[in-house]
Parts: sequence; C-alpha cells; structure tokens
Amino acid sequence: MKKIILASLLSATFAMPAFAASTGGYVTADLQSLSTTNNNGLGDPGMGFRIGGGYRFTPNVSAEVGLAQSGSSSSVGGVSYKVAATQVAVVGTYPINSQFDVLGKLGMSANKLTLSGLTCSNCSKTSMMYGVGAQYNVNQQMGVRLQYENLGKTTDSGTSDVEVSALSVGVVYAF
Repeated sequence: MKKIILASLLSATFAMPAFAASTGGYVTADLQSLSTTNNNGLGDPGMGFRIGGGYRFTPNVSAEVGLAQSGSSSSVGGVSYKVAATQVAVVGTYPINSQFDVLGKLGMSANKLTLSGLTCSNCSKTSMMYGVGAQYNVNQQMGVRLQYENLGKTTDSGTSDVEVSALSVGVVYAF
C-alpha cells in the first residue's frame, strides 16, 4: 500500500499541468535591454526586440529560433552601433507548479555588429549562447517570460571581441 501511495505522489508531482504541457509550436515576442563589454567606449545599444518561435517536443524540452535587433548606442565621435542576432537553442523547462516554470537555454547565436561612420570589414561572429529565466503561465496557451541571455561575442572591426548579453521580458503563445 505504501508503494502505491508513493508512486501516486511521484506521478502527481511530475504530471503537474504547465504551460503548453502538450507538445506543439509556440511563438515569442520580447523587449530587450542589451549590454556589451569591450566596446571601445561606445556605450550600450538601446532597447531592442526579439521575435521567435519554437517547438515543444516534450513538456520539458523545446527547440527555439529567434531574431533579435537592438536600438543604436549613443553616438561617440559620430560613431554608434547596433547589434543583431539570429539564435538557435535548446530550451529546458522545469515546472515549479502550474503557474511558474524555470528555464535554461543553450545554443548558437550569429551576432552582427553594424557601425555607423566606420567601415566594418569583420563585424560578425557565431558564438555559443546560454540563458536562464522564469515564466509565469497565464493559462495553457499564454505565458510571460523574464530571461537573461549571454549571446556570446561579435567582432568589432577585427580588433576586439565585443561580448553581448540581454535581459528581456516578453510573451509566449502556444498553438
């Protein structure tokens, strides 16, 4: 009898209803605050956005793609820059309860730095990216996500690597 009760409790724990508990596709839209290091004093790019989509293979594993674009940094000596990224990642999701999930991302990001006022011959680089976040599940189809992502590096005119990271808040809609 104890084994049956223990098995029932474990089953209930791992069968918690979560955002898009069934498999299927979803889309995302985020507002981002991007920051950079080693950017030769050009400041951080402005607020940006990301759109993406994914497919949930199991309640805990998804594949996700995204396109991100920053605003322009403040101009220093007539030079400002923007960052664009194309991302592909595996997303692991762990439900805390029916309303909250934590997630982790691991993948690749093709980053491009666009400089105004300068010729930029080598301003793109593909890097490994990772991220962590949390999601509030409004219902079975919609969630609100807060996440931090390190997008890796992009090359600044071939002279130094600029590290790019993003803090974002956005919505997820499953279909």
